[in-house]
Amino acid sequence: METTRHLWTDQPIRGEKEDRLNFADYADVLAEVILTSDTPITVGVFGPWGSGKTSLMRLIVERLVGRRTTAHRRARAVWFNAWQYERDEAALWRALLLHVLEGLRSGELSEDDARRIEDWRMRLYADVERTEVGTLQVDWQAAGKAALKLGLSFIPGPTTLMELAQLARGDLGTLEELAQAFRRERIEIHRRRLTLLEEFHGGFAHLVREYVWSRNGLLVIFVDDLDRCMPQRAVEVLETIKLYLDVPGCAFVIAADHDAIERVIQRQYGGPQEAGEDGAPLHGRSYLEKLVQLPFHLPPLEEDQIISFISAYAPWLEPTCREVFALGLEPNPRMVKRAMNIFYLLSSLAQRRAESGAMEPVLPGLLAKMVVIQTRYHRLYRDLQEYPNLIQDLEMAAREGTEVGRPIPPLPEMVSEARTLLEQYLRHKPLLRMLRVGPAFADLSREQIGAYIYLIRTTGAEGLEPMADTSALRWVDLLSNDPTRLQAAVEAIREEGTAQWYVDALAQVLESGSDATVSERLSAAAALGHLGDPRDFDEMVEVPGGAFLRGEERESAMVMAFRIARYPVTNGQYARFLAANPHYPVPFLDEEWARPYNWDPQARTYPEGKANHPVVLVSWEDAVAYCAWAGVRLPTEEEWEKAARGEDGRTYPWGEGFDPARANVRESGVGGTTPVGAYPDGASPYGLFDCAGNVWEWTATPHDEDEMILRGGSWNFYANDAHTFSRERAHRSYRSNRIGFRVAAGPLPRSAEGADGRQPRLPLEEDTG
Repeated sequence: METTRHLWTDQPIRGEKEDRLNFADYADVLAEVILTSDTPITVGVFGPWGSGKTSLMRLIVERLVGRRTTAHRRARAVWFNAWQYERDEAALWRALLLHVLEGLRSGELSEDDARRIEDWRMRLYADVERTEVGTLQVDWQAAGKAALKLGLSFIPGPTTLMELAQLARGDLGTLEELAQAFRRERIEIHRRRLTLLEEFHGGFAHLVREYVWSRNGLLVIFVDDLDRCMPQRAVEVLETIKLYLDVPGCAFVIAADHDAIERVIQRQYGGPQEAGEDGAPLHGRSYLEKLVQLPFHLPPLEEDQIISFISAYAPWLEPTCREVFALGLEPNPRMVKRAMNIFYLLSSLAQRRAESGAMEPVLPGLLAKMVVIQTRYHRLYRDLQEYPNLIQDLEMAAREGTEVGRPIPPLPEMVSEARTLLEQYLRHKPLLRMLRVGPAFADLSREQIGAYIYLIRTTGAEGLEPMADTSALRWVDLLSNDPTRLQAAVEAIREEGTAQWYVDALAQVLESGSDATVSERLSAAAALGHLGDPRDFDEMVEVPGGAFLRGEERESAMVMAFRIARYPVTNGQYARFLAANPHYPVPFLDEEWARPYNWDPQARTYPEGKANHPVVLVSWEDAVAYCAWAGVRLPTEEEWEKAARGEDGRTYPWGEGFDPARANVRESGVGGTTPVGAYPDGASPYGLFDCAGNVWEWTATPHDEDEMILRGGSWNFYANDAHTFSRERAHRSYRSNRIGFRVAAGPLPRSAEGADGRQPRLPLEEDTG
């Protein structure tokens, strides 16, 4: 690494030679306006802290003082840093007046005017000054009395001090006399101050007119850092400008955070409660509009400005890092400098550690992204400490335009539920734009991402607090219905080797009678999809033969006894079939809508974490092929209907009324398949799960020569389509992300004989596929 790198200072620039942000154009125009405008005039240079207000004002001063043409007035510049004098001087307004008087002093003054200015200065410094130095404590123990502490907001003058000295020698008198002495002093102070200010206003206008304006001059007073003062002090400065200095021949340039000053004014004066379109109090805005005739708001830095800014100071930085900073950082010079300093420090530290073998080398682009996150997105940085995989989810959403949705969105009555971690940050467009460029976090492990987070921690105030009960935190995350938190918990549990304990507990959440919410059950089932689901998905239930009420008309029908699977066939079960038949094609369709459900054709694996989801993208022919391998068959639609509704002809497996907490249909708002058996309260009379919603199920009953009957409804069909008597049909070769199947066992009823006549042949080892 190069040795010429340096940390950036946060000092304002001293002149145009140091201008790296192209503020020169702003300064030229504002200086021209100030020199040619009618006076008095007040220009507001507004911008948040660190936006370059002081630097811009210095450029304006440079131009004002340097203009000496016949077309321009000769400007005298007075610089007043309000924050610098807030505590050093007894009163901020007095410090401002003293600075202005210094700006008027010159050899051109008449003897009387010079004497007048000196008199004002002495009177401002003398007993007329009001100082806020705290509390004066007078101890009367020497006089044999109890200690008396009297709080004063001013230092008494000589007369009062003499009275106090006499009282201290023994002539104490009464407390009333003491109070009267201080009261007389306070009244005298106010009287003298009012007299001075009355004289000052008229005399100041005379001096400016006589020695500045009439001689083609202009007194320009620059007030900086006003927004850093306490509210009362800041208002004092504004009032002083308006009441005593606002005279022809004077121009004022005030640098401040516009919103901060509005809040200061509102806090000082109160005012109406209603707010404007941007939420700012009307009282504060009106005050500023009256005081400032020309507002100039420093615009946020453009991306090319930030890149140029960084290139000028850090030509050694990789172009990718410059782009990351330009896209992700707050467009504020101070924030850019701070981020660059942090990056320089951390990159040097990382190199040292990598050379010593203490850590793997870091990619500058990824380190730059982490610096941006720590600098601008503090909450995200804290969340990453606990959920490192969040950065990968965000990156995927940014680069692919996809959303990592919940296992189940909140039901209508739960709309106030908090957003997921991912959803909280998808609205930050600069963050997403930054994550689209440069190297990616996608291929990093949890440990590798953690190394970046740990490195960044050395420059952040946020610490990594150890959790008092890690297992409790993991459990909350597993039931959070937040994919990012759930995935982080799964990865941590795998690393800890404690999966079995959580698996057993999660399985209990899915049992009928559990007091878990729908959201918690869906989250628990999703967690089991990652950790391993212990439920027996091959389990079958006995359905007795006999009569039942069939169809919407509830007509009597008969079936023979049979056995049927409690669950639809899952991806995990179908994977065993494909493993036994390595040349049979996996569920895959080259369609965008199929992408979340597609298997990997090369690895022949189902989507990660969906082992316990119903297999989809399978045709009727695929289902029959599976049955032939497993020694089972598809149920007829009569068998399916009796297993789903029992003998009493109910509309839904659980009864008559629809309940979105019992089935995965469109009204439930899930938007995709869910793990099988995640709605235990929606079980049929015989204990079958998912007979309403989730996926349509192929049956052995033909509709005609080419199409077969489907039963059960689906996640993207409405509740009415999930009635136990609802029917759908599809071509035998049709594949969809809303169609799966369930298996049965027992003699095939005569009504279905011949339906399997065109059962596909399984490819043999020597087949080419």
